[in-house]
Amino acid sequence: MLMDPALLAALIALLSASGFAFSTSLQHRVAGGAPESVHSAVGILRYVVRRPAWLLGSVIGAVALFLHAVALKLGAIALVQPLMLTGVVLAVLVRAGLDRRLPERAEVGAVVIISAALAVFLVVANPRPSQATPDQGLAAVMVAAGVVAAALITLAARGMPSPGGRASLLGVAAGTLFGLTGGLLKLIGASVHSEALVASLLRWPLFAMVAVGVWAIAINQRAYQIAPLAKSMPVLNVVDVLVAVLFGFVVFGERPAHGLLALVVQGAALVCLTIGLRRLAQLEEPEPVAVSV
Repeated sequence: MLMDPALLAALIALLSASGFAFSTSLQHRVAGGAPESVHSAVGILRYVVRRPAWLLGSVIGAVALFLHAVALKLGAIALVQPLMLTGVVLAVLVRAGLDRRLPERAEVGAVVIISAALAVFLVVANPRPSQATPDQGLAAVMVAAGVVAAALITLAARGMPSPGGRASLLGVAAGTLFGLTGGLLKLIGASVHSEALVASLLRWPLFAMVAVGVWAIAINQRAYQIAPLAKSMPVLNVVDVLVAVLFGFVVFGERPAHGLLALVVQGAALVCLTIGLRRLAQLEEPEPVAVSV
């Protein structure tokens, strides 16, 4: 008996989230140790790519990205992208293991809030993949709009007086780009055909995904460096989900909820999710001193 595609997509998404949990935990450690003289997104990227631990995290992240693509191929964005947030929960266990300790009570409490909010969001959404053909034109418009928005937000971050404010805006920019990356990943999967694999891959969505993904990583690493995770991680993950779900709705015709009440409940779940993510991130190390973006 064949497994339901939605269930299979969920299981693969959870495996992908586990990989990202290991990847981001390693990368955050390395980025947090960058010297204060490194004060730009490009500079921090140059620093981390020379560190073996960061490269190991990147390899694990690449495998997780492949699993993410498979999950998106099988399931709706509104199912797969929120499930990727389980990587944040799993990262608690990873960091505790790296530090050779048990998770703290406050960490467990935050994990419970995140897990419950995520479960409510998915149950209410009841996302199913659409059978409609994705609209390439609308996809291009969404990517262009998202890139412009991320650029403007990044520029606005330069004018913020505090490292925490800058990191928060960078989190919004990175979340926007990561959401676009998820949408482009599904778009690539939808256009792949076994009889013309290379031809179906070598199209604008692949190049756009690589460019947007690299930029998102650079911005994210900068946010990691200048402030604690509490300043960027919660907003990054929520914006990521919102942008990806919007991409699925506009480009693929996916409807994540039905009716006003369902949308209100989903909104409340996202608020609780943000609270849980913020509480979890606040348990990270004290805020480092940093210079301009």
